Amino acid sequence: MLKTKIIKTSNYFIKILIIILSFGFIAYRLLYKHDVSELAEGFRSMGAEHGSLIILIVVFIMMLLNWAFETVKWQYLIKKIEKVSFINSLMAVWAGLTTSSFTPNRTGEYFARAFILDKANRWEGIFITFIGSLSQLIPTMLFGTIAGFFFVASLHNGPFQDKLFVYYILLGISVIFTALVLIFYFRVSWLKHFFQKLIPKKYAEFRAHFDVYSGYSFNELFNALVLSIIRYAIFAIQFYLLIRICHIDIPFWDGIMLVCSIFLVTTAIPTFAMTELGVRGSVSILLFDMFFQNHAIVADLSSEVFLSSFMIWFINLIIPAIIGGFFVFKLKFFRKQ
Repeated sequence: MLKTKIIKTSNYFIKILIIILSFGFIAYRLLYKHDVSELAEGFRSMGAEHGSLIILIVVFIMMLLNWAFETVKWQYLIKKIEKVSFINSLMAVWAGLTTSSFTPNRTGEYFARAFILDKANRWEGIFITFIGSLSQLIPTMLFGTIAGFFFVASLHNGPFQDKLFVYYILLGISVIFTALVLIFYFRVSWLKHFFQKLIPKKYAEFRAHFDVYSGYSFNELFNALVLSIIRYAIFAIQFYLLIRICHIDIPFWDGIMLVCSIFLVTTAIPTFAMTELGVRGSVSILLFDMFFQNHAIVADLSSEVFLSSFMIWFINLIIPAIIGGFFVFKLKFFRKQ
């Protein structure tokens, strides 16, 4: 009886702590780190336009679709060890966003999702969640690298041509890394040997749990990858739509090229989920500035670019993270024996 009370109290304390840390971090990033009045002015100018409001609604619906596909993907992968309903999977995904808000590179997301499981081993749940993240990394690297080559090619005979050699070297590294990720993903069982070499002492402790990587067929991994590509397409189009309603006049394919390049660069930079805005905003401003300079267009679009980066960050991460705070209470950090 006493042990049950301790478990309940510990569960409740951890949930409250996560909510305080995540919501506090969100408030800090929104109210202290950024000029709220400038962002509010940008929103007001968009609100005055009827077409912008419709696009914002479309972008919001796409956010729901984006996380619905992520939920289906995680539910599909996790069924190897436990059947989880769509609703519980959605709660796990959004609670993971809340938890990831104050952890490096969203590592808290892996653990939070595992805590929705009733009986399955949580380490195996974390390893499976890693497979899902790996599947999402592939389109980011693949399409980002392709877009990067088009972007760098467009810089020929422009003010940045003296740096093209460096850009192509970086893209070459990206090609190698993309190929390695693809190989490891479709030969995911090799990860057991990789971890055995990397952490031999810990591997012995988790050896049985690493066997979960041997349970996926090529078709299952391919299906998960397709869902990741759909998510990537939704996210890219969302960003482009927000760029347009922020009064940045750029053709569709050029805009998508820049968006994919931005995703590639930001993926390579270690961040916290709540600090992504600063990183993505800075990268977006830099690449858009390079694009317009190369096309001899003189315009200071830094405010518009940052506003679009803020909106994609706020709609796709902050709103779900806030809602996910309510789902944190569904997580089971300690199980009853």
